[in-house]
Amino acid sequence: MKLKNKILLKFDGHSYNGWQVQTDPVVTIQSEVNKALSTIYKEKISSIGSGRTDAGVHALKYFVVYSEPFQIPASAIIKALNSHLSGAIRAYSCENVDDSFRPTNDALKKEYRYLFTVADIPSPFQQKYMLNITYALNIELMRAACDLFVGSHDFKNFHCKGSEPTSTQREIFSCSIEEGSGDEHGILPNHYYLKIVGNGFLKQMVRLIMGTLISVGREKISLDQVRASLNLEIDGHLASVAPPNGLYKFDITY
Repeated sequence: MKLKNKILLKFDGHSYNGWQVQTDPVVTIQSEVNKALSTIYKEKISSIGSGRTDAGVHALKYFVVYSEPFQIPASAIIKALNSHLSGAIRAYSCENVDDSFRPTNDALKKEYRYLFTVADIPSPFQQKYMLNITYALNIELMRAACDLFVGSHDFKNFHCKGSEPTSTQREIFSCSIEEGSGDEHGILPNHYYLKIVGNGFLKQMVRLIMGTLISVGREKISLDQVRASLNLEIDGHLASVAPPNGLYKFDITY
């Protein structure tokens, strides 16, 4: 039976134009991974990732699958990949999977986190990794809005064009605003984060949910408006798309 390799990656996406290879000559995570694999095997290799990420978005658990033309020990693949990739993209493990394995469609659940602060003066080190919101936020109101997203909904009003899914129905298993601590050296600050887990996400869906939560926290839109949007009683986005720098693909379960 033909086997594929599944690679676990982590990446800092701030200097990349998202995951997917594009027709324009721009640098993406996938283009760099494909180039590294092609160098290792000395022939063209095309990888498949566990979902798209936008420009500037990060990943703490991201899987890449490819068919290898000949077998190389897993430890050697990881060492070779990391020697050919920039320090912003790191490979951590390699395992064989069945040829039928699909890194996106076979996922049981995915978790994203969006990190943000509400500091008067943000840390100079957080620009690429956490959004700072200069307005006062009602965190408890944001938490109440999070509860509205849990369950199965049509997220037509919470996705951006650019990919045309067969359905905009998705199920959210949990959604909450949590508190995170900074590091002891004071480089990264204490912060909040949106934690959202679901069976799948549409293009820019998490960033639109985060943008909506920010507007709720600023008391610019109401909980009733969020309900109406999820029930498709209104059409269009309630708020702008949140910037990419605070978003992380955090976990994926098969």
